[in-house]
Amino acid sequence: MQTARTYLRQTRLNDVPTRFGWFNDPEFTRLYIGRPTPTSYEQVENEVKYSFQPMAYSGLMELAIETLHDNLYVGNTFFRKINWQDRHAEFGIFIGPRDLWGAGLGTEITKAMINHGFRELGLHRIWLTIFSYNHRALRYSEKCGFKREAVFRDAVFSGGEYNDVIGFSLLEDDI
Repeated sequence: MQTARTYLRQTRLNDVPTRFGWFNDPEFTRLYIGRPTPTSYEQVENEVKYSFQPMAYSGLMELAIETLHDNLYVGNTFFRKINWQDRHAEFGIFIGPRDLWGAGLGTEITKAMINHGFRELGLHRIWLTIFSYNHRALRYSEKCGFKREAVFRDAVFSGGEYNDVIGFSLLEDDI
């Protein structure tokens, strides 16, 4: 799959060292729900290996994000917790290099993934969750068409305190 500035490809084992670095960056993990800190190299490697499993078995479709102009691995995007019966999945994306945060790559990739989820995978509902303090991600989600559904109060203990999480969804009829 390709967007204007990126190519989305299968995750590879040689992505592990870079991903390991991101997953142990405190600023990166502060924004990523459910990311344990620190994260071992072995855990990152196992997560990448799990992404090689067939989607029907794993409930996961994960793609690495690579820039077109210099073939640089810059993050991942995914559908996980895919429920084929009810036709919904959780969406996620992360961009590792801080100089690319806020550059519009997330919006570009998310729109492509939404299109793929509804048109190719046959999903009816795509959902995501974001920490309430991640204002950039909250704005981008609404820009991509997601509707705010819920506030899960004190849902995640992170950074030494409980944090609210905002739930969003997008239905195939919304686009």
